Amino acid sequence: MKKINLAITGCLGRMGKQLIKSTKNDSSFKLVSLTENRIINKKIAGIKPELNSVNAFKKASVIIDFTVPRCTLNILKIASELKKRVVIG
Repeated sequence: MKKINLAITGCLGRMGKQLIKSTKNDSSFKLVSLTENRIINKKIAGIKPELNSVNAFKKASVIIDFTVPRCTLNILKIASELKKRVVIG
């Protein structure tokens, strides 16, 4: 079975942290990108978080968004350009 490549936005929030933890325990998913609304200089789950951008979401099949509405609108615009699926929490 092919793994689903995930991008998680709002990776430092409560839900972001829980989603990262959950992807480690489920072999159906591969975490390929993490984003946050500010620059973070440390790796989380072996991935350096990025700002929301086209480059951050290129490898993802699905973007899971747990951010604030202002960021969600930006994420939806980028996802639309890339034709990516989005789950908004």
